[in-house]
Amino acid sequence: DQGGLTVRPHAPNPQLERAADIVLGVVNAVEMMTFNPIAPWNGQINPYGIADWYRYLNLGYQVPVVGGSDKMMASSLLGGIRTYAYLGDREFTYEDWMAAVRAGNTFVTVGPLAEITVEGVTPGGTVELPSSGGTVNVTWRVASASLPIDQVEVVVGGLAVDAVDLDKVLSAEGSVEVKTDDSTWIALRVRGSYKGTHGEIAAHTSAVQVLVGGEPIFSNVDAFAVLEQIEGAIAYVDTIAPRPDAIRFKQLRATLEGAHNRLLQRMHRRGIYHQHTPLHDHTYHR
Repeated sequence: DQGGLTVRPHAPNPQLERAADIVLGVVNAVEMMTFNPIAPWNGQINPYGIADWYRYLNLGYQVPVVGGSDKMMASSLLGGIRTYAYLGDREFTYEDWMAAVRAGNTFVTVGPLAEITVEGVTPGGTVELPSSGGTVNVTWRVASASLPIDQVEVVVGGLAVDAVDLDKVLSAEGSVEVKTDDSTWIALRVRGSYKGTHGEIAAHTSAVQVLVGGEPIFSNVDAFAVLEQIEGAIAYVDTIAPRPDAIRFKQLRATLEGAHNRLLQRMHRRGIYHQHTPLHDHTYHR
């Protein structure tokens, strides 16, 4: 309401109410957090956080990805993970940087720089295909000052459809044609490790949506998973959570129920019906 930037912090934890925030459209970006990517006790970009973010992309919520250091101790490295947002013609101000993040052309990284376009469209944008589907041309470029790049993956709907092994080079570029019959999203995932750990994620771009016949992106499996997260938040509020004052409790619960109903209505419009648990049955007395 104040014109700020609202970021869902340190994915993948905690869950539950954050699912409701995304469904309600009050989240501008999802943060991938790491304390210190070069420390032996810490990983780089959390794969579980990435997988959770994919779930929302698979439901058509085109939230960009950002990074955060979460300075909790002396060994935490500020700036060890960073957000890059494309400003374009905007001046380099904090307000314009926030606008650039909202626009969605971002990538998060512990070192490598990453770019991707789909038919010339950058992350945060949309490519339209006819109802018969089609093939889109994906181009990418990566560069790193110090962290060797092991592999670059073109990710479509959460799955790597093209992987290029780079054998620890510091820069590369490429392209691939991707065929799709259904609406989906495409992003770039870069693997490399300071510690030589196989498969660690070093960078990830935000996504380009590809809409076939104007149909929104929607995964039934992911819809049920997100709905269950919101139900978990409601169950927590109703049972073991510290009870706030009556008005605050009603506001909190109404927000969660509003998100639950909004996603449920999307599912109903697609002919997908959800069996209520007794805790959340509208007719069940609590």
